Amino acid sequence: MTANPKSAAGEFLKGGISLEAEVESAGMGIREKSKAAYEQQWLDARLILLSVLRQVQAFRSGVPGQTDQSRSDRLALITVFAQGTSAVERLISEGQYIKATAALKQDYEILARIGEVKAGAAKVGRTPNVKHAPEGTRHFYGELNEVAHPSNEGLLTRLLGRLHSGDVRGLSSVPVFDADTARSLYELHVWLILEIAREAMRLAFEMYPSDKAELAEAAQWFASAVRHLEEAGFRVEDGEPKTPSA
Repeated sequence: MTANPKSAAGEFLKGGISLEAEVESAGMGIREKSKAAYEQQWLDARLILLSVLRQVQAFRSGVPGQTDQSRSDRLALITVFAQGTSAVERLISEGQYIKATAALKQDYEILARIGEVKAGAAKVGRTPNVKHAPEGTRHFYGELNEVAHPSNEGLLTRLLGRLHSGDVRGLSSVPVFDADTARSLYELHVWLILEIAREAMRLAFEMYPSDKAELAEAAQWFASAVRHLEEAGFRVEDGEPKTPSA
């Protein structure tokens, strides 16, 4: 009696479902450990800053402001960043550290690109020059690039974690929690949100200069997020978003 080909195929394809289920399950367990490892001030500040971004997005929605190519380009970059924040958080908090590093590298490039656009130095199709990112932060880009590059096998192996079974040692097939890595990546993630929220506020002030008072609540919450981060050891330069005339 021959085996049913469809049945055999079904059994084989269960392996893929099983792999995804194991990764998801491991990720949920790692998320709990990650949350415990993060500073509470980071968590509070992140939520506040996302709320600031949301408020700025909703502010004068559908009402044309004072715009030009620079402002339009910055608005697009800020929107792309905002759309990806939950995906980046999930990668970090569920142990996908290598993928998270690549995503953070792109977020850093978005921040650098905003600086380029403001300086009038942006070139279509060119990777943003990190000299236009906030001063003193370029080392972040080098570190992210080192991890995100697939040619750095030794570092990739360390971040993937190891599976030990008797005398057999191999790479784990599911994510493995690493507290130091999770904390470092999440801290950078929160800092990037801080800087993008600052740029979003500045852009809103530029586009709607006569309506600055309506952004007072968002500015106050931004300052609150800064205080949370400073309590956690952040050194925040120019803590509150300033109007162009300030």
